[in-house]
Amino acid sequence: MNRQDRSHLRRVLQIWAVLSVVGVALAIVIVPLVSPVTGSSVEGFANLTDLVFTIIAVPIAAFVWVFVGYSLVAFRERGAPAGRAEDLEDGPPLQASGRQQVAWLAITGALAIFFVGWGMFGFYKQTIDPPADPLVVNVTGQQWTWTYDYPSLGVQSHVLELPLDRPVSFRVTSDDVLHGFVINGLGVAMDANPGIWVTAPTVTPTKLGSYSARCIELCGLYHTYMWTPVEVVSPSAFAAWAKALHANPSAAT
Repeated sequence: MNRQDRSHLRRVLQIWAVLSVVGVALAIVIVPLVSPVTGSSVEGFANLTDLVFTIIAVPIAAFVWVFVGYSLVAFRERGAPAGRAEDLEDGPPLQASGRQQVAWLAITGALAIFFVGWGMFGFYKQTIDPPADPLVVNVTGQQWTWTYDYPSLGVQSHVLELPLDRPVSFRVTSDDVLHGFVINGLGVAMDANPGIWVTAPTVTPTKLGSYSARCIELCGLYHTYMWTPVEVVSPSAFAAWAKALHANPSAAT
């Protein structure tokens, strides 16, 4: 590599470093602002994953953009090339050195191992050693609403009521077509398949508040309106709600 090439490389790396620092700083500020409200440990891990993966992606994307942009500006042909077109020759072929190839494999391999390890860690947190005695909620999708059945309480409702800080196990199915059961903020996302019960990893609500359960599979004419309220309340309020609903099932909304 001659002196001019080293000068170009140094300039590119400086631009890349500045853009990477600025991009990472913006990611740290912006990603939490656009992430869903964290209402459970599952959603918290999902939001953290978005942030970490964005921070990693910023320098990689900047690396590509800077090299492409710099090449377009610094090495573009200015004016008409000298000589006839048939007399022009291709430039010398580029051959990567063994050191560059090893570095490329090492960096991409490390990133792949990190991403796989991160996913396995998240899967382990959700599926290994599940909490004892979760609240089981059977969720049934039908055009165009959700029905929630609490087998241990003997009640049913079209509003999903959940107690704070108690593990919840959702069992999801469909009465007609394929639906997608999602609760933004709680990290619940699974398919509702006709005639099949699917159990999601246990979720523990950690924040009081109102959420919504929506369908994310195009399921017919009124798909857009297929959503129901989700309320995370205190354990005492949940017990009172279940007791009142058990005494008067017609009050279910």
